[in-house]
Amino acid sequence: MDQINHVGIFSEEETIKEKLESLRRQLIYLHEALPCFTQCSYLGNLLQKLYEIREEINQLEQGLIQNHLKCCISPMIKVPGEVVLAISKLSAKHHGAIIVIEQESNLDEHLKGGVIIEAVVNAPILENIFYPGSPLHDGAVIIRNGHIIKTCVLLPLAPHDPGLEALRLGSRHSAALGLSQVSDALVIVVSEEKGWISFALRGQLYPNLGTLGLLQKLETASEEEIQAI
Repeated sequence: MDQINHVGIFSEEETIKEKLESLRRQLIYLHEALPCFTQCSYLGNLLQKLYEIREEINQLEQGLIQNHLKCCISPMIKVPGEVVLAISKLSAKHHGAIIVIEQESNLDEHLKGGVIIEAVVNAPILENIFYPGSPLHDGAVIIRNGHIIKTCVLLPLAPHDPGLEALRLGSRHSAALGLSQVSDALVIVVSEEKGWISFALRGQLYPNLGTLGLLQKLETASEEEIQAI
């Protein structure tokens, strides 16, 4: 099994290197084309090239996030890569969201209401659920064993917390902190007003992390759980 994993990681590493080399060549092309920016006949081609580079960078970021989750975080803290991709996009658009990822303990006794959904975790589905005005965007999404099982769920709110008040964080963050105080669930929040990415785990709220900060904090939390075993 280890041999198969090493082969897979080596293959992924080579793919990433090829993508980076492709991006390097395209950026060199743009740099050499700078004198042509004042010529309208070239501008359309350059804008198209920039669009293609941006798309390649997005794909590269998604691949690196998924590899980071697989190599550094999972399986101690089970966070589907699709969730991180969705969170990153929701944050960029300032679309508020709260996503609960069940760990070892069953959450049913702490959840109220909700609409039952049975779907494999998928970034576009999560983005659509939390699209402003969507009938399902209020409340939390619950993820269990890699599946979205419910949306529009109410979570227990944390007692009054001066830290939340000082940061002007609202009900989503209070609900995230509240559930983390009574369970081992990981709760990820996107602020609608600020676009902040935060998460609550083991009764602690980590606000305004960004995608990279989220991954780094999850990695730290994963290492702490390994040491506790």
